[in-house]
Amino acid sequence: MNKSFDIAALVDDLEPVKPMRQNVPLAFLAAITIAATSIVVWTQGMRADVLAGHPDEMFLIRAGVLLLLGGATGYAVTSMASPAVGRSQNGWQMALAAAAVFPLAAIVVASTGDIGPAMSAMESGIRCMSYSLIAALATAVPMVVWLRKGAPSSPERAGWLTGVASGGLGAFAYNLHCPFNNVVYIGLWYSLSLIICAVVGRLVVPRLIRW
Repeated sequence: MNKSFDIAALVDDLEPVKPMRQNVPLAFLAAITIAATSIVVWTQGMRADVLAGHPDEMFLIRAGVLLLLGGATGYAVTSMASPAVGRSQNGWQMALAAAAVFPLAAIVVASTGDIGPAMSAMESGIRCMSYSLIAALATAVPMVVWLRKGAPSSPERAGWLTGVASGGLGAFAYNLHCPFNNVVYIGLWYSLSLIICAVVGRLVVPRLIRW
């Protein structure tokens, strides 16, 4: 016995879905990073060489790598909210490889016995981590909110990348105050900040974005 099948009835209750625009979370991410950087500079002061208009080469390299790492990984995170076939999200891997130069260089230099201020400036290093982690927490908010709105296929990877992205941008915010240029100091304290953020991101973010 044939029964009529009304295809139109299947779509009567459907409503158009507003497309997710990736530039929205990226704009919020940039704004929060700028705000965090401004707060650090306002409360702690800016590096003397930057104020003088003659920034140290190591500072420029460090700032560039952190911004590249945070930006590339943040882009990958926001892309994961709307997975699509053929979309590349691997730019963060090159940025992470570039950032790995600092801890590797720190290990080589430290092996010669030249640890510089890395351990002697313990108080400064802990302050570096503290401000970086606070700024990282702020920058993680728009990424987590965006992931909750989307449908990331791998919450675990999203957690790792959110942690790395927020850690890179948080460290960049403190970077404009940090007076140290020693590679062992950078390789130790900045790497610790990134590692902590990555681990926290992996443990916390997947629980917040599962659906």
